[in-house]
Amino acid sequence: RAAMGRYRPKRTQKGKLDHKKAIKLKRRKKDLDQIQDEIKLVMKKGPLKRAFDPDLPGLGQFYCIHCARYFINEKTLRAHMKTKDHKKQVKKTQEKQYTQKEAEEAAGLGTAN
Repeated sequence: RAAMGRYRPKRTQKGKLDHKKAIKLKRRKKDLDQIQDEIKLVMKKGPLKRAFDPDLPGLGQFYCIHCARYFINEKTLRAHMKTKDHKKQVKKTQEKQYTQKEAEEAAGLGTAN
């Protein structure tokens, strides 16, 4: 005779959370300050010549510097340039870059006179 009641969980939720964290870390994008540094470098030296990389989409030749994303061909890169997400990212990268001093003051570590 089986007692009526709730079913025992088949697996723990921890396994799911670890998987979600792993996916999030795998798909991590560059931070805004890293993108702004890369844009400054391109402004000084001109467009970077990218080496062929078989592990990247489009062999690493079609790159959006503002979004830090690779595309499979020129057509998809141009379509991306027209999207709302790209235009928002361009505005973000054109803002003034925060300094370490500003970050420390915002965290309450600096001197506020």
